[in-house]
Amino acid sequence: MNKVIGFVNLHDDPHLGLLTKNRPCGAVSFLGRYAIIDFTLSNFSNSHINNVNVLIKDGILPIQNHIGSGAIWTSNTKRGHINILVNEDGIFSPKFNTDLANLRHNFDIDDTDFDYALIAPSFMVGCIDYRPIISAHEESGADVTILYSHFDNADEEYINCDRLKINGSGKVTMIETNLGKLDEANISLESFIVSKKFLKKMMNDVPKISSMYSLRQMIAYYVNNGVGDIRAYKYEGFVFPMLDFEHYVKHSLNILNYRVRSTLFSEEWPIYTTTHNTPPSLYAKTADVKNSFIANGSVIKGKVENSIISREVLVEKGAEVTNCIILPGATIGKDVKANYVVIDVKANVSTIKEIEGNEQKPLFIVQGAKI
Repeated sequence: MNKVIGFVNLHDDPHLGLLTKNRPCGAVSFLGRYAIIDFTLSNFSNSHINNVNVLIKDGILPIQNHIGSGAIWTSNTKRGHINILVNEDGIFSPKFNTDLANLRHNFDIDDTDFDYALIAPSFMVGCIDYRPIISAHEESGADVTILYSHFDNADEEYINCDRLKINGSGKVTMIETNLGKLDEANISLESFIVSKKFLKKMMNDVPKISSMYSLRQMIAYYVNNGVGDIRAYKYEGFVFPMLDFEHYVKHSLNILNYRVRSTLFSEEWPIYTTTHNTPPSLYAKTADVKNSFIANGSVIKGKVENSIISREVLVEKGAEVTNCIILPGATIGKDVKANYVVIDVKANVSTIKEIEGNEQKPLFIVQGAKI
């Protein structure tokens, strides 16, 4: 396989309501111990892609704090690295703060030794082995290969994602926005394999066409105007998007189901994350836990059911936590009853004894709040 450089693209990350007010989607806590970006970084690592750049639009510090040196996701410790790239000029001009502007500002394509670039988002969560996809791209000689899946619920999910029209030879003939008009559709997973030559063309073309165009928009422009050889590769595995707050809650709680969870986690495809020196979870005699994830460092004295409890969370005696996601350092006070609630980092719920959302509209308690 030729040399591949990886880019985790956070520029097109969706907003998950107040969860992403102060952090990008990729930095949001997931399943008690991970960040959402861990799945893309682990896919790169398990696919032996060790030279990785993270393209950040804003919210730099949470990503820097989580990734650190990047050694956790680098199997080649001598030559591998993870760089964080941010277009500082673009912060003051948000409409022009695109992934391609970031690359133009930070990435010297002529001075970098690679044959193909793999560009993937953080919000499409799955265990994707990119090696056969890269091999297929090499064999095809295409300029771009777009990873996609065929879904039969595109009228309900994947709204505003790209919908692909593909001819019999696997060439993409049109890219449109999925507005939910069709139940079945080929949906782009927004992972692109791009030849070095064509990536350079995009970086050179974008200011001539529109300085506000992202890489995703430039590829759609090329397809719809018959420029380049742009192919599609169908991914058959399990993948789901984090497109809004409700998606985040729905998919997080779905993974409590063993059948769903077993499609995402396997010994052959580890998901790496930042480690924390925290003690094991402590369960008091009054604890009652069913069908839940409990992360290290948590103290459980009350009832927890069908919920996700992150690191260093305290659930006091008499508390009942059901269908909830509790982020690190939060406290659920004595006799508090919470149902379908997401409680952000270091929030303390003690005075109000009943807080409740529902499956369609979960309640959110902001970071550091005391209620």
